[in-house]
This record gives sequence, structure tokens and C-alpha cells, in this order.
Amino acid sequence: MTSRYLDRVTVLLAAASLLLAACGGAAVAPSATPAPTAVATATAPAPTATAATSATGVTTVATGTWTISDTSKATVRVREQLVGVNLPSDAVLVATGATGTFVLKDDGTFSPDSKITFDLTTLASDQRDRDNFVKMDTLQTRQFPKAEFVPTKTSGLTLPMPASGEFTFKLTGQITIHGKTKEVTFDVVAKRSGNDLTATATATPTWKFGDFGMSAPSVPFRVVSVVDEIRVVVDLVATAKA
Repeated sequence: MTSRYLDRVTVLLAAASLLLAACGGAAVAPSATPAPTAVATATAPAPTATAATSATGVTTVATGTWTISDTSKATVRVREQLVGVNLPSDAVLVATGATGTFVLKDDGTFSPDSKITFDLTTLASDQRDRDNFVKMDTLQTRQFPKAEFVPTKTSGLTLPMPASGEFTFKLTGQITIHGKTKEVTFDVVAKRSGNDLTATATATPTWKFGDFGMSAPSVPFRVVSVVDEIRVVVDLVATAKA
């Protein structure tokens, strides 16, 4: 009995030893984790500045678009001798209803679409009968209701125009009245304050009725004579687009 018991204990101890030996074997070293691979980031090249090369000749730069205010007016003076009056006097007629825009370039010229328009149907003086005769008979405003001025160039003006100050210069352009177009010149005195511009432009030399296919007004029993000379002064108010 005792011998068989000892043999069983010996067998159990040997099995336990084998199990412990199996479990207590050398530890397997963890596999080395590879170092993360650095990912190269492609960097976009900095944009290269491209120099703009102008064409051969004079480069012009626009100073902005100016919009004409309806507070602008055109004053027309004609010397007349009335029946029953000893001395001649000026007939003074004023036109309003101005519209238009212009763009002045830094070479003193204007953009092709620059135009200033006055509504001749608004002409008014101190005598309604005179106004109606001039508009209906002389100007024929039913057929030609507008006077249109297309500025083409300036001379004697500091360019580019400073943001403020007073300026004296000449303005040349094409004016269309009564269906006839004529090149005219104005002597201009202007004042600019930022985006506001005021100017007084005097037509020099003066115009004649025949320049526009018209005859000097003649009203029997009312007007003895009219001097064939039209003196025009335009008071212009304009605002620059911000």
C-alpha cells in the first residue's frame, strides 16, 4: 500500500514539474515596433509675381467715374433789342435736367462713353412767350429735345487730378444741338473736395446760331433784333463713384 501510494505521489510530482517547466519557459521578447515612417509633405511653391508689361506708348489710368448731378445747369445769354425799349438787353435762359457720366484718364482724355446731357425743354427765362418761341421755333425741341456734350480732352489740368484743390484748365469736346455737332472749347474753373466736384465752364469762343443750323430768333412787333452770338456758361456738379 505504502509503496503504491509513494509511486503515485512521485508520478504526480513529476507531472507537476513538467507543467511548471512548460509554463516557466523563457519569455518571448515582444516584437520590436517599427519606428513610424515620416511622411514627406509636399509644399506648394510660393506664387511668383508677374510683372505687367505695358504696350509701347503712353499708358493711361482712369481716375474714376463721375456722375452728373441734376443740380447742374446751363445758362444761355443772347443780346436782344425789344420793341419799345431804348437799350438792348440780355435774354437769359436756363436749362436744367442734366444727366450723364464721364471718366477722365490720367493723360487728360476721356473714356469714349463719357457724355453730359441737358434737357432743352426745361429752358426758361423771365418771359414765357420768349421761352415758347425759342423752344418751338428756334431749337425745335419736339424733334431735338436734348443738348449732348461729349468731352474729349483737357489741357492745363494737373494730372492725375489731386483729391482736393482748385483748378483752371481748358475742356474740349463735341456738342450736338438741333441735330448738328460742333467741336467747342470751354474755359473751366473747378473745385474738388474728395468725391465732390463743382465747375464753371464758359464757352470760348462764343457760338453762332448758324453753327447748329438755326437762325437767330425774329419775332415781329416784339423783337427788333437779336445779336448772332450765343454765350453759354455751364455750372456743373458731379460726384465720383466711391
